[in-house]
Amino acid sequence: MTNVCNVDGVITAESDARIPVLDRGFLFGDSIYEVVRTVGDVPFGWPEHWARLRASAAGIAMQLDLDEATVARRIAATLAAGGNGDSYVRLVVTRGAGQAPNIDLAYASGPPCWIVMVRPLTPMSGKPAQVALIERLRNDRRALDPAAKSGNYLNNVLGLAEAKAMGATDCLMCNHDGFVTEASTSNVFALLDGVWCTPPLHAGLLAGITRALLLDFLPRCGERVAERDLRPADIRRASELFLSSTLRDIGPVTHVDGRALHGGGAGPRTAALMTAFAENMTARLAGHYAPAWRRVCGTGG
Repeated sequence: MTNVCNVDGVITAESDARIPVLDRGFLFGDSIYEVVRTVGDVPFGWPEHWARLRASAAGIAMQLDLDEATVARRIAATLAAGGNGDSYVRLVVTRGAGQAPNIDLAYASGPPCWIVMVRPLTPMSGKPAQVALIERLRNDRRALDPAAKSGNYLNNVLGLAEAKAMGATDCLMCNHDGFVTEASTSNVFALLDGVWCTPPLHAGLLAGITRALLLDFLPRCGERVAERDLRPADIRRASELFLSSTLRDIGPVTHVDGRALHGGGAGPRTAALMTAFAENMTARLAGHYAPAWRRVCGTGG
């Protein structure tokens, strides 16, 4: 089991991987990325992650020069080299090395640099969180749209640091209108008056893959769900809260601004959803994602 990296098709140990000092991802955060977890050799939710990567590229005016099958084969080869079983996969695409350390796109001669990082998966499914509503605001959509999953993550880095300084494990950030957006790397769901509510995309947040799966799954297991604007006061009065992401699935929120919920554990409806969602994801992997991955890699259905 080892950490391996694939830079433009060349696989090395992660510690040996190199990019040019003029790479725009390094200089300016001029990059996009996706994080995918695998079950064995199958990346869960790959079609959705690939679609979001393409949307992120369009959102920052980046031209991708590789097709899905080529990228999938590079991921598969890197997974095989790692030999880790269940793995963490980070796919990064930078705009490539420029002609000079100048932000002007006229200096971005390219081509894009494609990086695949593979590590053994650290289990996070169901990991609880203690959240703090912080003063730092989420990037405004009109400045840098959080819907584009870019490598420019300083907003999130500082938000998380602020929350940790308050004794929390994660932050919840509001937008310029005072509405809650998301946590540092997760979406948020709040149980309000019997309805699971999550901020709408127009509030300025990442369109989480797990968030989308939950919007489909919750009604099918008898839960009511709504996308609606949430104020900090809504978060503080919610009877239950959870975060959702690719790595954590559903992670119960146990504390808000230092106040314990449900004795510092998961709420009863959250706990039931965690079990049901995990079972649903296992079935979805076998029935949909594994065959789809084999097809795109050219290894059969």
